[in-house]
Amino acid sequence: MSNQPREGMFPAWLLWVIGPVTVIAAALIIFAVVLGIRAGQRQIDTQRRQEVGIAIQKATDLQAEGQLQDAVAEYRRVLMLDPGNEEALAGINAIVDLATSGGVAPAQPISATLPVAAVITTPVADGPTPAAGILIAPTATPAASAETQTMYEQARAIYGTGQWQQAVDALLQLQQQAPDFQKSQVGEMLYNAYVNLAAAADQADNLEVAIQFVDKALALRPNSSALQAARAIAANYVEARHQEDTDWGKAVELYEAVYAQDPNYRDVSTRLNAARFAYGDKLALQKEWCLAEQQYTLALEISVPAGSIARRDDLQGRCKQLEALRGGTPVAIATHATVVAGTPTITPTPLPTSSLATTVDDSTTDDSSTDESISTGDVVSETVIEDTPTPEAVAAGPLGGRLLYAAIDPNSGTSNVLLQGVGDAQPQVLFTGAAQPAMRPDGQRLVFRNLDNESKGLTALDPATGLKLRFTTYTEDSFPSWNGLGNYVAFASNREGDRRWRLYVVWADVNNEATTIGYGQYPNWDPSGDRFAYQGCDGSGNGCGIRAMNSGGGDNVGITNVGADMQPSFAPSGQFLAFTSEARDGNPEVYRVDIGSGQVTRLTDSGAIDASPAVSPDGAWVAFLSNRSGGWAIWAVPAGGGDAQQLFALQGGVNIWQEFKLQWIN
Repeated sequence: MSNQPREGMFPAWLLWVIGPVTVIAAALIIFAVVLGIRAGQRQIDTQRRQEVGIAIQKATDLQAEGQLQDAVAEYRRVLMLDPGNEEALAGINAIVDLATSGGVAPAQPISATLPVAAVITTPVADGPTPAAGILIAPTATPAASAETQTMYEQARAIYGTGQWQQAVDALLQLQQQAPDFQKSQVGEMLYNAYVNLAAAADQADNLEVAIQFVDKALALRPNSSALQAARAIAANYVEARHQEDTDWGKAVELYEAVYAQDPNYRDVSTRLNAARFAYGDKLALQKEWCLAEQQYTLALEISVPAGSIARRDDLQGRCKQLEALRGGTPVAIATHATVVAGTPTITPTPLPTSSLATTVDDSTTDDSSTDESISTGDVVSETVIEDTPTPEAVAAGPLGGRLLYAAIDPNSGTSNVLLQGVGDAQPQVLFTGAAQPAMRPDGQRLVFRNLDNESKGLTALDPATGLKLRFTTYTEDSFPSWNGLGNYVAFASNREGDRRWRLYVVWADVNNEATTIGYGQYPNWDPSGDRFAYQGCDGSGNGCGIRAMNSGGGDNVGITNVGADMQPSFAPSGQFLAFTSEARDGNPEVYRVDIGSGQVTRLTDSGAIDASPAVSPDGAWVAFLSNRSGGWAIWAVPAGGGDAQQLFALQGGVNIWQEFKLQWIN
């Protein structure tokens, strides 16, 4: 091989020059950085010394003016900047000595934002409050040992700096060794330290710890009425928060006690308001309409969330109906058309007076309608109520109400839960990233299929308060439906490994375990009793179509006999249901089946997609999804058959009509 240098290589002499120059340059850079750091440090030290000097001068001036509490605060600031500063320590000791000699009146302790401290910040009739960091004059005591005297001086010094927990520890140790030494002053210092520890915990939003310190202070001064009052309001507030979601009635009672004592205490007005609404909802589920209306009325005195007035008015109407029932006076709550000489007239439908347990609701019918009317055979039969209006006799045109559904936002592609009144041009957006909504019968809670990746499953929302609850955690959980009491939710899911659609029932609470009760899809609860309709087959795989069973999986009966019948929707009375079927006439159409007779009536015949029916609150109309006009819209047809009319066009799209869910509410 040639020893000649290759073309492009640096000469050896150049490398010898570059190496030392590089080392020298690096050294110069490092030296400059070090000098910069030192200069910066010197600047910081100079600034700190200046701040210390200013604080020392300010503390000295305050001390000379007799503002000893403020002087101690400045001396503490000095010690934070320069721990061990002799001038600051000497200044604090001078103030402590002055207090020990009896020359200083008690000053105020550290204040807090809440009554635990706020009440204590002012001396009260049952005894003056010792100052934070200022000692009262010592009392005459027997001669102490040098060790005891040293412990006392150390505890007093710690107390003077406002280190409350350390002061408590030192004072308790002193008490243990010499219980009678400076007993009065040690007790007062302990009391004041506990009060300030309570105030600090209070400010840190740790009320339970604050109450513990208040209890220790009360053990030293049990007759302090101000401290007792502060403890009572804090304890009621803490207990009320513990009772939320467990006993709303108790929570309301406790919040009311706090509010009566101090309406500005923390967020008590907001919590009392929310508790009253929640308690009212609970009472409404128990059919205690009058008590529920009282809670809503009281809550509205504090604030008026969206929809709360309408809810109160509804409860008020139900209460009046119930009171009339108890007095034996029929009250008209619904109307039906009676044909007289060819002219429709409106005749009130009275409530029955035979039983106080009768449900007061817009769908109330005669007592002859009961859940026991379902037979155990494959065809459901039910006693027909004679005075029930026929749908054909109801005056044309939907009577009102609102439609609940979900649609795809054309801009974002997100599925949004929408609520739109009959005749309204624009819907109200209730929730984004969700589908298949279902409103609880009392109108106060919504459950839907949550599409958010972090919260998939069934989620509940209280529109008035914004409260959200997660009922289930499986992505596949779909088509939720409330029972009439609003305490159970039925839904369908193919969450299991075999991917078969099963029916579940879950208690309407956070993360409860769902119970499997059979196979099927599209559960829809009968508002009038403990049963829900669904698409499925019997236990042997036969009898497929729309079926019904109770919440325990029993009393399973067939309603229709075509396996493709789907999306059932019960009428409020439970006397009939609407459903969708692709197989009956070769196209997705909407039908009605009477539970008593089993008679099926075709309601739509457009040649387009007509699906996802929902019966109106008065049972006279059936709304449905349709693209018969070219775009997706909500239409309505008389429940007994007739001409359909468009209610409104959807403000969004529909990806899969089989997954669309519609509900018609008041």
